[in-house]
Amino acid sequence: MSFEKIAEKLMKLLENTEEIRLDKFELIGDKLEFEILPGIAMGAAVGAGQMIKGLAAGQKMGPAEWIETKFPKLTDPNTGKIEEVTFKRAKGTTVTIGGEVTAPYLNMFGKKNPHRPVVSLDVFDMKRSFPKPIKMVYEDVYEKTAEWGKRAEKFGADMLVFHCLATDPGLEDRPVKDDGKIYEEMLQQTKIPIIIGGSGNKKKDPMLYDELGRIAHEGNDVSMFSSADAETFEEVIPLALKYEQNVLNWTQLDINNCVKLNKDVLEMGFPRNRIVNDPTTATLGYGLEYSYSIYQRIRISGLLGDENLSFPMSGGTTNAWGAREAWMSTNKAPQWGDIFRRGPLWECTTALALSVCGLDLAMMFHPLAAQTYKSIVLDFFAETKKVLPPVEDWVTMKL
Repeated sequence: MSFEKIAEKLMKLLENTEEIRLDKFELIGDKLEFEILPGIAMGAAVGAGQMIKGLAAGQKMGPAEWIETKFPKLTDPNTGKIEEVTFKRAKGTTVTIGGEVTAPYLNMFGKKNPHRPVVSLDVFDMKRSFPKPIKMVYEDVYEKTAEWGKRAEKFGADMLVFHCLATDPGLEDRPVKDDGKIYEEMLQQTKIPIIIGGSGNKKKDPMLYDELGRIAHEGNDVSMFSSADAETFEEVIPLALKYEQNVLNWTQLDINNCVKLNKDVLEMGFPRNRIVNDPTTATLGYGLEYSYSIYQRIRISGLLGDENLSFPMSGGTTNAWGAREAWMSTNKAPQWGDIFRRGPLWECTTALALSVCGLDLAMMFHPLAAQTYKSIVLDFFAETKKVLPPVEDWVTMKL
């Protein structure tokens, strides 16, 4: 049957109905064309022609009329509050994160979050191969960890993260007591809180936290064990309770696992105000949008009242240096720009993206990235009510 006859039959069927359903129908052809009915096309052409003719004769459009209206008043749906977690040095500074009652940097509902996001800088206990922009900053103190920490403090870090990689049996298998001595030296030369970072070895890290946690407790310092996960929390949490230290609960980009780990830790009697979550930071170029969505969903859930997700969040934005766009030399990738700017910007952008969806603690590496990020955060966090009108007036306000 030809297409014309099919169309003729369809038109007859549609004369007395608004809908037609075809079962077991297959139409085979090289192309399908849609034709505008002549009447519609002619009407549109006539209307356009009259408008052009009127404008050509000197007619003017009438004045615009302002229609008074009222934008509905916005209400804040958030009923929850993020826990506050405090880090302190008995003879130094105190840093508090969390406590949010609304989304980051928004004052439109008359609410203001009490604490800005903070920055920590990484310090390692052994020499490693680092990207050139970082190597240029710290190369002379690779073997002098305490001096490395002191320099990082001068760069404006709110806290330090002491990464004890050398204790890993797969690297130097250094005794934890040796890193304990380095930790004590760092405490003597700095005034800001120092987070205790493990090597990632499941057996050695609890031993490290036991040694360095004791040192922190004896000095009346409150640090954080970084980190406890599904495999280690049963060993790490009792040590954190014993030495009254905070704990970073680490999960890998899975909200359900984050909820479960938090529940398990709380059931062990661990205080809510000592828990920080790390949902894992995928960086710019390496899945940042996925991390962003996880951080955002966790923070929204916490603000809406989910007590299993109402904890401050940390992110290892140092991971940005794993992306080749951050470390690839200028000679090999001249089209990407100067590595001494590109690398820090790559890390800073990663931190900023997570900051606008709830990041409380950015663990960073390059001082320029950290300083830039911190400067922007301070501007974002500043009071904006005196500059911006109430959001409900934006639609009706006259400029």
